[in-house]
Amino acid sequence: MTLRIALAQCDAVLGDLPANHQNHLEWIERARREQADLLVFPELSLTGYLLQDLVHEVARPRDDVVFTELSRAAGPMSLVVGGIEEGRDHGQYMASFLIEDGAVKHVHRKLYLASYGVFDEARFVGAGRHVRCADSKLGRLGMLVCEDAWHPSAVSLTLLQGAELVAIQVASPVRDLRRGELPRNAEIWLDTLRTYARLYGAYIAFCNRIGSEDGLVYWGHSCVFGPDGDVVAEAPLYDEALVIADIDPERVREARLSNPVLRDERLDVTVRELQRILDDPDGSA
Repeated sequence: MTLRIALAQCDAVLGDLPANHQNHLEWIERARREQADLLVFPELSLTGYLLQDLVHEVARPRDDVVFTELSRAAGPMSLVVGGIEEGRDHGQYMASFLIEDGAVKHVHRKLYLASYGVFDEARFVGAGRHVRCADSKLGRLGMLVCEDAWHPSAVSLTLLQGAELVAIQVASPVRDLRRGELPRNAEIWLDTLRTYARLYGAYIAFCNRIGSEDGLVYWGHSCVFGPDGDVVAEAPLYDEALVIADIDPERVREARLSNPVLRDERLDVTVRELQRILDDPDGSA
């Protein structure tokens, strides 16, 4: 049985939750016409990225009506949307929300906050502390947000919990633009994701935004990688697009039979060696 997933490569209006909510409804309608089972939006799709002091104004708890309304519009289709979660502790977190059957079913808080170059996320939001897969009605779904995917440990932990599809929400601006070519960071992104897909035998759904904010230009090129590292579907650079990909779980099975990396992972060794490093971080023992 194949699943149809869609990626909404879209722009966002900075700090304007009502405008972005309306934009989501329009993308949801487009994806439903394509009979998608899952629609994935980019990082912070409900809020825009460079929020800074606007964070507390756009933060929403996971039971907020904005998610209920999106789910109602989606009908049987599952959604992964990006926004700022306000936790029970009233802390704010960059988050990925899985919405199904009228409610938020799972939230992933961004683990690794980018605080280098043009990024300054840690000044305004808290970091997530857990890696959990979502028990979606489409199967076990991994959810990561942008910088998380630059850390192989986060990807590995996600896939070791049984995910066969990982949705990665991204707001990646152009860095080191070269005329007529992909930005250098775009090349690194795509090479890295292709390696994850091939190494672990998994589908990777990468949804990057477009548009610009305060001098940052987002490059898009959202794509879906198959479990052998091939590109199943992709969007253009810089322009909005709805990416449609039909994925077959049997291809995951075939890839993992051929390359049983996850089966053979030595978690006991990993735990032991990590504890050793924590106990002796400078390696002097």
